[in-house]
Amino acid sequence: MGAAQAQDLDDLRRRVEDLRAKLLSIRDERRAIIEDLKGLREKRRELIEQVRSKRAKIRELIEERKKIREEVEKLFEERRKVIEEYRKAKKEATEIKNRYESLMAEVGVPERVLRRRIAALERRIETQPLSRDAERDLVVRISHLEAQLQTLMEAKKLKRRYIEIMAEAERWRFFIRDTGEKIKELKAKISEINGEISELIRELDEIRPQIDELSKEIEEKSGKVDEMKARMDELFQQITQTREFLKKAYEDMQAAARLTEEQIKTRLAQEALEKYKAGEKLTLEELRALMEAGLLEGSPASSS
Repeated sequence: MGAAQAQDLDDLRRRVEDLRAKLLSIRDERRAIIEDLKGLREKRRELIEQVRSKRAKIRELIEERKKIREEVEKLFEERRKVIEEYRKAKKEATEIKNRYESLMAEVGVPERVLRRRIAALERRIETQPLSRDAERDLVVRISHLEAQLQTLMEAKKLKRRYIEIMAEAERWRFFIRDTGEKIKELKAKISEINGEISELIRELDEIRPQIDELSKEIEEKSGKVDEMKARMDELFQQITQTREFLKKAYEDMQAAARLTEEQIKTRLAQEALEKYKAGEKLTLEELRALMEAGLLEGSPASSS
């Protein structure tokens, strides 16, 4: 093997080692980037899950707000009707009260006094001897008192009706008050829900840019990973080709070495044969050369 040929083999070996070192370096760097990608994708997945969760919560809150608004509208309608009935009742109660007070003022005497006076006049008619004119006067007076008593009875009915209407109006007033408070509570709840929705939207607005940034970084690193894979494939191909060159060069050198060795042995055998024919003394190496070449009598080659 010549020095130049040995140098070529060394150069090829060094090239293989250099290429292999580059391949391993890129492989390790690529693995590190792939690990980064796993972390980035997991972080993005978590953020996307947060977005889905917050969107679902927003939809839930919107549905809840819709139901509350429907309830508020229903209460408003019920309250409007009750207020109308309450006003009618108050108006009717005022009219009854005025009528009652008018009747009471018209009579101006308590019921017990009227009944006592009627009873006294009836006793006079029953117990005292009266002239026809006197009896007629007493009967007229009794009729007048009974008319006043009837007026008082009508006034009492009006009072009972007034009390009934006012009791009913009081119930409506409580309903109006209670529904007003309920509506206020529901509106406060709607306001609270609006605040929650606004906060969730604000959080979504903060998360979306993070997802976009992560997606951009993932895309860039994925592209780099693909580029590094292509570079690794290229280096691997170069290593394979260089190893093939190295193997071919080594085989060529081995073949050349064998050829040179055969040529040397052939030349040595020819020289030894000439010395042998000339009767000169042969060295052990020359005898071996003659035997291996089959030029010496009795050797396996000559006997064949």
